[in-house]
Amino acid sequence: MKIGLLKIIPTASSLPVRELRRLLIPPDRFVGSELLTLQNDESHYLRRVLRLRIGDPLAISDGCGQLWQAELVDEHTVKTQPHPCEQVVQPHPRLGLAVSIIRRGFDDVVRMACELGIDAIQPLRCERTVPQAEYRPDRWNTIVREAVEQCERLWKPTVLELNSLDSWLNSCSGQKAVGVTRTPNVGPLKDWFKQKAAPGQATWLIVGPEGGWTVAELEALTDHSVAPIHLGPSILRTSTAAVAGAVELIRWREHQLNS
Repeated sequence: MKIGLLKIIPTASSLPVRELRRLLIPPDRFVGSELLTLQNDESHYLRRVLRLRIGDPLAISDGCGQLWQAELVDEHTVKTQPHPCEQVVQPHPRLGLAVSIIRRGFDDVVRMACELGIDAIQPLRCERTVPQAEYRPDRWNTIVREAVEQCERLWKPTVLELNSLDSWLNSCSGQKAVGVTRTPNVGPLKDWFKQKAAPGQATWLIVGPEGGWTVAELEALTDHSVAPIHLGPSILRTSTAAVAGAVELIRWREHQLNS
């Protein structure tokens, strides 16, 4: 005789908030009411992709550090609790990646930078950026939104407008390091963190095109006191270098917070 085992499966209403399906809604749509009107793509996502039913619970994030428990009221409306169930201060210092856009792989850079915890992504068009590299802000912002929902970040990173290296250097504050190759007497990024980086300043890592920096761009970087660093003994693709650098940036910040 077989003895059956009873398997208890938790219902959606019994799940803690961290296990609820999440939806990111910008803070400008929170207008004092606990009822939020869904846009068509959000309604489609909840009803057709996540298969939520009327009355099912979910979590709503505003991308600015706050999370609410909510309920799907009807096809186009969710109702939040009166007060956030979780609030997180913005990570400090802010970390940014300034990366030359590339023909393939920039979508992955945006997604992984978001998942890892980068706060700002600056697409650059450099002198050796390939002409086929497309600027796709709508696509990248969609990737960021989806990544925030998936990885449960409460602070949504910013994808800035496309800029040239020189123009961006003239307008951006904070300390900066730039990845270089085949350059003698250049140390790794982790050494720059230990020896020269200021713990409290906004910090940027700049990653160039796979064709490398031009002489004029290297001079501009030097003029703006950008520190040259390397990301390992291998010559990396732009997308690989950006993700590897993002990991080191996050580890450095975590060390600052824990020390």
